[in-house]
Amino acid sequence: MTISTMIPRRRSVRAYRAERIDDAVLADLQRYMEGLVPLIPGATVEGRIIPTDHGSFLQKWKTPHFIAIFSDGSDDSLLNVGFMYQQLDLYAQSLGLGTCWVGLGSLTDKESVPEGMKLAVMMAIGIPDNVPERTVADFKRKPMNELSDQPDDRLEALRLAPSATNSQPWYVTHEGDTLHLYREELGIIKQRTLGRMNKIDMGIGMCHLYAEHPDTFRFWREENPPKADGQIYIGSVTL
Repeated sequence: MTISTMIPRRRSVRAYRAERIDDAVLADLQRYMEGLVPLIPGATVEGRIIPTDHGSFLQKWKTPHFIAIFSDGSDDSLLNVGFMYQQLDLYAQSLGLGTCWVGLGSLTDKESVPEGMKLAVMMAIGIPDNVPERTVADFKRKPMNELSDQPDDRLEALRLAPSATNSQPWYVTHEGDTLHLYREELGIIKQRTLGRMNKIDMGIGMCHLYAEHPDTFRFWREENPPKADGQIYIGSVTL
């Protein structure tokens, strides 16, 4: 099974059993983490599997496991956080595990933070508690005409991507075979609550495009990209 097959089935799981993931599966997840493909080479990101009680959260999580994801704090590293660890998210769900991106959390074990880095986001991971199979009809997402300047079936994977508070910050314009990707420009209040997470979200969305086109996906940045009202240019891709 390729991770792209999980895109129309993936869900954010919040209900878990209070039992450990098998050690062999944890080792497999660790190996997979070590081979994650970056969007931007050199933008520093690191993830570690940690006990849930090494984190502090607004809600109580039954799963014994979390993944703490660290970055150097730059915009490029936050894009890498989303792009790389959504690969892990899809892979874990292909194994029958549940996952959920968790933006509001902190570490109680400060010594686990890699030198020169800081916590970017965390991900719950564990054995789901009776989570039903998902279909595309279950997704609550914007229609295509609100995320793209023209119809494009290839963007369905982007449309289905998860985002903080389901904010769906992406917008795409077309220029020949090139897709220009933008992030919604936020006001002062939303910037405080969603600014960091929406940068990660853009990486998550691009991961879905990469997952469906792993052999041909290419990302770069134009020196003079086209303008889009109310949008911040993130980069351009071909599929």
